[in-house]
Amino acid sequence: MPRLNFLIILLSTISNVCNGANILGIVATPSYSHQLAYMNLWTELSSRGHKVTVLTTNPQNNANLTEIDLSVGYNFMKQHKIPRNVLEFFRFSCNTSIEVDILYFNLPQVQELINDKHSHFDVVMAETYKPEFLVFGERFNAPTILLTSYEDYYGIHRAFQNDYHSILYPDSTIPYAGELSFVQRFVNFITEWRFDAIENQCFMQRKNLIDKYFNNTLTVEEMINKASMLFVAVSPVLLYPRPVSMRTVNIGGGITIQPSIALEKNIESFLDSAKLGAIYFSLGSNAKSEALGYKTLTAIIEVFKNLPYSILWKFNNNSSFVMPKNIMTAPWWPQQDVLRHPNIKLFITQGGIQSLEEAIYFEKPLIGIPMFGDQESNLKRMERKGILKYVTSSPRIDPGELKEAILDVMGNKKYVENIRRLNKVNLDQPMSGLEKAVWWTEYVVRHKGNVEHMVHKTIPFYQYYFLDVAGVLGFILLCCLGIVYLFIVAVRQLLLSDRRTNVKKRL
Repeated sequence: MPRLNFLIILLSTISNVCNGANILGIVATPSYSHQLAYMNLWTELSSRGHKVTVLTTNPQNNANLTEIDLSVGYNFMKQHKIPRNVLEFFRFSCNTSIEVDILYFNLPQVQELINDKHSHFDVVMAETYKPEFLVFGERFNAPTILLTSYEDYYGIHRAFQNDYHSILYPDSTIPYAGELSFVQRFVNFITEWRFDAIENQCFMQRKNLIDKYFNNTLTVEEMINKASMLFVAVSPVLLYPRPVSMRTVNIGGGITIQPSIALEKNIESFLDSAKLGAIYFSLGSNAKSEALGYKTLTAIIEVFKNLPYSILWKFNNNSSFVMPKNIMTAPWWPQQDVLRHPNIKLFITQGGIQSLEEAIYFEKPLIGIPMFGDQESNLKRMERKGILKYVTSSPRIDPGELKEAILDVMGNKKYVENIRRLNKVNLDQPMSGLEKAVWWTEYVVRHKGNVEHMVHKTIPFYQYYFLDVAGVLGFILLCCLGIVYLFIVAVRQLLLSDRRTNVKKRL
């Protein structure tokens, strides 16, 4: 009997391997948070017998994955300062994305993949942030899946037939949340129009780039429209609730969470000794505390020094400062394992989606200090949910406001209660985000990208808003009003005529 069980397991394993798909995943954004969103997905797909090749800036050195190292992208990004202005940030993202792509496409391993005439992939998966990499789907004649780890922009929602009204769902880079005033709606409308103009220009540049390296005839917009699915690796509690098509699958709510690893002894000892609680302060993987400036940092250190709490601070270079005993700094911390520690009572964050998702998962109340991009919008949405205290960072952080926020969050139970309630909703799903991602990836492979039954008919603008129907009804109404008017005029003329006749008779 044991031998029979062993044979069944062995045959099952062999069957899975034989039926395994060849998957190409491309996450080329030089940002750890973008990479983290899909690390578990690549590992899980490979554990189910699929052959997974990943182009990534953060290789996991996993023997079950074939990884092409794109970490050269980080060296490029270190030379640039990320702008805070919304439109400038959008232009910056477009221009630097294309420049770093040139570096990627000229890497020997990437060149080898581009010129490979023998390999076959069953599905190609690429980020919406770099949709030009969908060209590998064209190169290998494979169906494609788009991935996003943030609240995406209008163009993507349009392509996947999701609702994208700019007032109901303001773009994530616009710092509004809740009901918008007339001025905010006006600004939002103009900004959306300007985004579209920049996006169209950016798509043309990307098209020119991929034409240089690939014999490709499709535009970037056409490749986006052709994609079978869109995976959104963001917890639904962090997004605007919007109607989406069947091709859009939310895989958030814990997909980024890694297995627990014991903290180094010096970190654990520091946190264990924080009897009144500890605060974790990190501005994320793309921003450095040094960007706040010397005066602001000096004021923040003074605030922390006078608090009865221990502070764990992600600080790249603190050589210019004398740190008090209650502050421990390092260029990098194992964030998830730090947040797991029971003595962490507050997370001061820049508002990146992954940081917010981890804070909710580990039920740590927040203080938000936005730096750029979608962070201000993210923080304001979370502030409305009562899990976060917002601190203004423009033109600079007010130390008094920061101290007041810390004392409020640390001393008020409502923040903990609200985030616990939110996390219960966050985790209450019929299947995990990772399970959904794997299932739908295999679905696309099984059906060779065929999702025609999920695509509803597109109709012209005037039909969607019943403008033609309204026009006909308006015409009929005008005709009716015209008839009534003519009738009234005729009756009036008749009455006047009778009156004149009567007057003449009297005379």
